Formats: sequence, C-alpha cells, structure tokens
Amino acid sequence: MIARRNLLGMAGTLLLIASGCTVQPLLSQNSVSGTANIGVAIDSVDTRVAQQVRNRLIFLLNGGPSEPAVPEYTATLSVKTQRRGLLNVQSDTNDSDTRAVSVVLIGSLVLNSNDPDMPDIKFDGRALASYDQSTQLFANSRAVIDAENRAAAELAEQLRNQVLAYL
Repeated sequence: MIARRNLLGMAGTLLLIASGCTVQPLLSQNSVSGTANIGVAIDSVDTRVAQQVRNRLIFLLNGGPSEPAVPEYTATLSVKTQRRGLLNVQSDTNDSDTRAVSVVLIGSLVLNSNDPDMPDIKFDGRALASYDQSTQLFANSRAVIDAENRAAAELAEQLRNQVLAYL
C-alpha cells in the first residue's frame, strides 16, 4: 500500500514537472526567432560588403531569407568602407611584423512606405571590426573579408534596431 502511494506521488510530481516544460521542435512554425517580419524590400547594391549588409537586413526584417512578394516598405541601402591602421609592431626579423587594422562601415538606410502620405525616413549606422595584418598575403586577404563580414552583421543589426524602434 505504501509503495503504491509513493508510486502515485512520484508520477504526479513527474507530471507536474513535465507540464512546465517549454521544449519545442527546432523547426516549428510558432517558435520565436527574434525577427521582425515587417515586410521590407531592399534595393540591389553593388559591392560585396553592401550585399552582406543587405542580406542580413532582409533576414532580420522579414523573418526569413527572402523578401516578401508584396512589401509594405521599400528601402535604399548605401554602405561605405574605410580601413584605418591602428598599431604597428615590428621585430628584428621580417617574419613577425604585424599591423592592427580596423575596418569601419558607415551605412544608411532610407525607408520608403508604399503609403504616399508617409515621409521617407533615413537611418544611419556605423560598425567597426579589427584584424591583424601580417606578411602572409592570403591570411591578410581572408582577415579583411572576415572583418568586413563581422562589421556588416553588426551594421545590419544596428539598422534593424533603428527601424524597429521607429515602427
């Protein structure tokens, strides 16, 4: 009798714990992904870095990897890239010379509503990513691309946050 009572108590406790479980399938339709899904189409751009920012913005603003068929807003994106040397470290041997470089992305997004009564709104952002430049050519070119990609993702997040704050 006591064993049955303990068994029922443990089963009730497990049911109570399981009822508070919030585990969901990874690809479920009702999962919260942190995206806005406001329907923005962004005009084409002409540089690799601007394309990285554009792709990330499309994903963040539309809740997925593609633009909506009928967008509520259209946007024009412009991105400028600057590189700045930060620090030179030189040694006696030429093999270990390094230089710290910073990639700065300055971007603006002009949001146009399909409603003619609403004005155009401009959002500005700035992102920075640093990398070390060495005497190896391939490592340098890969470091530049990686730094530009990091800065592009950060710039897209900043622009998305500004758009969401406005809307």
